[in-house]
Parts: sequence; C-alpha cells; structure tokens
Amino acid sequence: MFDTSVYGRFADDLSLTEKLGRFVPTEYVVYGTKIIRDELRETPRKIKVNDASKKILLLKIYDSFVRKDHHDLKENKLVHVLSHDYFKEYKRQKGHLSEDSMRNDLIIIATATIYQLDIVVSDDERSMLSDAAIKAYDSVNKKYGLKNPTFKKYSDFKKEVIRRFSRYGTQ
Repeated sequence: MFDTSVYGRFADDLSLTEKLGRFVPTEYVVYGTKIIRDELRETPRKIKVNDASKKILLLKIYDSFVRKDHHDLKENKLVHVLSHDYFKEYKRQKGHLSEDSMRNDLIIIATATIYQLDIVVSDDERSMLSDAAIKAYDSVNKKYGLKNPTFKKYSDFKKEVIRRFSRYGTQ
C-alpha cells in the first residue's frame, strides 16, 4: 500500500511512475483505501504539473495502481478499534501529534494490518513513520497477535524499484 504522500512523489517523477506501472500487478500488487483517495481529492485544482491539474494526475496514478475493485480496502469496526489503540499507545510513546493529525495515518496502517498487507510505503517520517508511531504499531500488534506490515520509506522503495528495473534491462 502506498501512503498518500507517495502519490505526490510519483507525480513529481513521472518517468519512474510510468516504469513502475509496467510492474503493477505482475511484480507489485497495490492496494488502496477510500481515505487515501479522498486525501488525493483534497489537492487544490490550481496546483499544476506540466500545465495539467495535479489533482487529476494524482487520481489517475492512484486508479492505475489500485486496479481492481477488491484492491480498494474497506474500513470496518476492527480497523477503527485498532487505530484508536494505536493512538493511545502513540501517546504513551511520547508522540506529540494530535489525534486529528494522526487519524488517517493510523487508519491506513490499521487497514494494512487487518488485511495482512506486506508493505506500506510512505514519505511521511513526521507522523506515520515516526519512532513513536512505529513503536505503537509494534506494541499494539504484538498485544493482539497481529503481524506488522514492513514499513518502507519512499526513498528506499524507489531504490529497490530502480534495482528491479535494471535487472529487467529497463532504465
């Protein structure tokens, strides 16, 4: 699953995005959520990329990666309970952001956890990938016997993708 922040990076690096698109869904299966798509929809129309609306571009990228209906994962009560527990533990871990600031990030991680996704990629080290947040996910998931997804920073994911391209002779 790509966090909302990653789609912004994809819009800034369209050649990488195009190459990555060739490997979806064969090498990478990408899942999404209504929260991620809604956050992308909040992008102001006046922001442009190459004279085109960045909002439209972000939504097109999302739709091209999250291709199947069952890949747009639904929230449920379990996701909300887990995200609430993450926040309580985040505060115990001395996390400084408010629940409103963290809500979407925690729901995204809870969704990835409940649906047993392997990887969550984010460019958001201030909240979603902060030390306090990672410790909260670990602690709560351990308590419930749930497996953490692997958390990857966008920069590390990009390096991995570029290595894969070179293996296939694609640059």
